[in-house]
Amino acid sequence: MGCTELLDTAPNDRISQNVMWSTEDLVDQGVIGVYYSLQRPINGNQIIGSSADIGYYGFEGYGMTGQGEYGLDNLFTAGVNPGNTRFAFHWRWSYSGIHRANAAIAQIPKAPIKEEKKARLIAECKILRAFFYMRLNEIYGREGLGVPLYTEPVNPSDLTRGQSPEADVWRQIIQDLTDAINEPNLKNNDIKGEGRVSRGAAYTLRGRAYLLTKEYAKAAADFAEVSKQGYGLYSNYKNLFKVAQERCEEMIMSVQYIEDPTGYGTGIQKFTAAFQQGSQDSRGCWTDLQVTPALVNLYEVVLDANTVKPFKWEDYFANWNEISGDGTTTANRKIYFLRDSKINGQEISATLVSKPVNNELAKLPTNIQALYLPEGNEARLKKAYENRDPRLAMNVVTPYANFYGVNSNSTAAGWYTYRFPVAGKYYFDQTNAEPNANKNLPASYYTSGSCNAQAEFKYINRKFVGEGLEYLRREQNPVDEPIIRYADVLLMWAEALVELNDLQGAMAKVKLVRDRAGVPTMAASFADQVTARNYVRDERRRELVGEGVNFFDEMRWKTLKETKYNQVNAQHAWGGTENTGGTTYQWPGDFFYTWPVPRTEVEMNPNLTKTPGWIY
Repeated sequence: MGCTELLDTAPNDRISQNVMWSTEDLVDQGVIGVYYSLQRPINGNQIIGSSADIGYYGFEGYGMTGQGEYGLDNLFTAGVNPGNTRFAFHWRWSYSGIHRANAAIAQIPKAPIKEEKKARLIAECKILRAFFYMRLNEIYGREGLGVPLYTEPVNPSDLTRGQSPEADVWRQIIQDLTDAINEPNLKNNDIKGEGRVSRGAAYTLRGRAYLLTKEYAKAAADFAEVSKQGYGLYSNYKNLFKVAQERCEEMIMSVQYIEDPTGYGTGIQKFTAAFQQGSQDSRGCWTDLQVTPALVNLYEVVLDANTVKPFKWEDYFANWNEISGDGTTTANRKIYFLRDSKINGQEISATLVSKPVNNELAKLPTNIQALYLPEGNEARLKKAYENRDPRLAMNVVTPYANFYGVNSNSTAAGWYTYRFPVAGKYYFDQTNAEPNANKNLPASYYTSGSCNAQAEFKYINRKFVGEGLEYLRREQNPVDEPIIRYADVLLMWAEALVELNDLQGAMAKVKLVRDRAGVPTMAASFADQVTARNYVRDERRRELVGEGVNFFDEMRWKTLKETKYNQVNAQHAWGGTENTGGTTYQWPGDFFYTWPVPRTEVEMNPNLTKTPGWIY
């Protein structure tokens, strides 16, 4: 018996490669494994208050549209170096998907399944391989450097190749996607299906590859094909990010989640929502990732059915810039964000309201304190968020907006109003919640909602967040993460048309996206190529916030320095330079636009070229 056990070389904790592709069921499982590689591209350490791997929303903390509570692993400081774990994690995550795809592409032809199914599955795996290589090449392979190219299964000991030139990697990406497009057994779309990639996804990714390689006419031609495969805009922006729309015509490529306690759901609600939000299993969300004031300020003011104008704080507070001085006293703007201490001339609560308000007032100069209105301060501020692009209210919990949360044991749902400052993180069923402490308050006066860090007044995510008891689980909820949806395609298409100087064509694509949200599109925004280019970029920021897209946009546009690093650090809703924790942004240099080959990879593989500009 002992000898038999010693000779049994098949692994008993997993299926061996010799067996893996031997039946149709195992082939299906193997391909699902390639899809599974799409999940959780970020390690949460120093991004959220957990070291768990998280979804694409984590990239929001990297870009212009998002910020966080933590240090982001010093990724955005002057001292960042190739040993940073962010670089190693995403490199390995991408290659894990590539090697799984390579195994499937090599082994499926030998499997005992119908030829039509073989062809379809191979095409799907080529699309997935192209996606992972695109991720690698666009951030690690820029300026001609490229990344190691593997298209066949290899043993770990044989992973010794140096970088293939950037152009060669793009060529392989485009070839894989072209092969998939030309495969007759691949579905045009997977609307209402299983969440698989399709010919529409292949056209989308190939168009994006052409966009990144500045072949704009080819990019536009591919984007034009996507709607022919059945994809289009879903009619309602607000409802788009709910479970019911996971397989709608807008979702071209997404990560699939289910409401499962063993790790097959997404934690986006727990890590991005207001403290008083939650699900049926738990309450108390962490607000680790928030929306930046810079993004909120991009949502335009809607004047009428045909006219919008840029939002400016000085239109609402004439001395907005004056009280900020030379930029070192931006905390003075807090005066406009303080909650009312009175209603109908009566004090709301000496302990819960007046005391924390007075504590904040005491931090400000006397002349600034005089600007505070004990009754009407909230109404004055709320006007700045009225008549804005409707997507602002759909994507963000703004100051003094209401949100639907849960009670102290997640057994009932109710309304909260996001106020500042608050004396404690109370739920609506607790004695110290304002409506319970003061029975004279009007019925429309809800308990104060807050960030998890209650001393902060930051813009909170509303997009993807469940309302009340909508979901069973706070951390494992079922909302799929879109990787690419049709609105993204339209806006990339608009980008390509701008570069081709077809400004009217670009405007038409942007208008489709804005019409869905009920926002006018003005010809003046496309008056010339520079204006149009910047406007399309801003539209991408407004439309795609929370989806992990913006960081990759800012990197490819090479705008991250001007859009991220002018924040100095994570900011309250009034902006400025107050340190609220987390990282302090320090631009390391333009070499940051090409991420370094991780130091650990260079140490293991001497054939890799060190990324220029980085100190190893």
